[in-house]
Amino acid sequence: MKYKIGDKVKFLNESGGGVVSKIISPKMVNVMIEDGFEIPVMTSELLKIELDAPVDSPVHMFREDFHADLKPSIEENHYEADDRTIPLTNNKARGTVADGIYFAFVPHDQKWLITGLLDVYLVNNTSFDILYSIFLEKEEGGFMGFDYGSAEPSSMILLQTLERDQLNQWEKGILQVLFHPEEGSKLMAPGNSGFKIKLPRFYIESSYKDSGIIDGKSILVSLITLTSLNIIAESNAPQRENTEPTLAKAEIVEPENIIDKHRTSPYEAVVDLHIGELVDNMTGVDNAAMLRIQVNYFTRCLENAMANKLHKVTFIHGVGTGVLKTALKEILKEYPNVEYQDASMKQFGYGALDVIIRN
Repeated sequence: MKYKIGDKVKFLNESGGGVVSKIISPKMVNVMIEDGFEIPVMTSELLKIELDAPVDSPVHMFREDFHADLKPSIEENHYEADDRTIPLTNNKARGTVADGIYFAFVPHDQKWLITGLLDVYLVNNTSFDILYSIFLEKEEGGFMGFDYGSAEPSSMILLQTLERDQLNQWEKGILQVLFHPEEGSKLMAPGNSGFKIKLPRFYIESSYKDSGIIDGKSILVSLITLTSLNIIAESNAPQRENTEPTLAKAEIVEPENIIDKHRTSPYEAVVDLHIGELVDNMTGVDNAAMLRIQVNYFTRCLENAMANKLHKVTFIHGVGTGVLKTALKEILKEYPNVEYQDASMKQFGYGALDVIIRN
């Protein structure tokens, strides 16, 4: 049974009851008892009290006069949004992730990644509102409905907090998604993904990666990418016919690291900041815009190199007027763990800086 804030409930395995004050997960809620304390309780251990039930209803066998009331701040707020929603971060220096739907498995203890509790999130890394249904395979065969609901664009929903020995529950399952666009946007076909997760990965520290959308290290499982779906209709475009839902296949993903394409060895890289290397078409791009593009790319590469434990990055800024070089030096002052010096004149001339990273 699904509960909502304000429901009066009875404890099945002990006396008393209270009022649901918070939805923690599909299987756990906080219940405020008579003395004002909130306690977490599994929904399977609760019975909802139907206040308008007939007097001769079996529900009255369990009815008691509960005096627990919600705090005024909760009473005054109508419960609408799913309070398990967390906005995604936007830290591209840690790597980019394709638009799509993911599971994220995030360890509570970020120092000891292969032990302790894990949070399981459904990640909506798209610009669409979505409606989702999740089905997990049962040990005896077949599937059971685990959760359903909605998720806002660029957000994630906490599905469950797991002990490590509960991971086998998430080994196989099916995800179904409907994409709801803003008015005038394109309409996507529904997405379906049958997933099968290899559990040994969860006991290997290197499986947990930083990403540009989630704080902390996690295992990201790609379920549905937008590029894999059919577009049913699009603004100012003819409607497509005979489109069928696409069945996607889940797979572990790793964020793309921007510094990788500049590596010259496992721990060193060379990044050319000449504007012609960063922009395909410079028509209409003035000097101020060029400088912003170069500085932004420099910062992304520097932070991505630091996140990936590189020791040295050479940035080619060119000679020019010296404006870019000055800007880079000012930025580098904000990073206490780096040093810089002019790069080899024999190799790069007068237009490059060596940035030494002290990891």
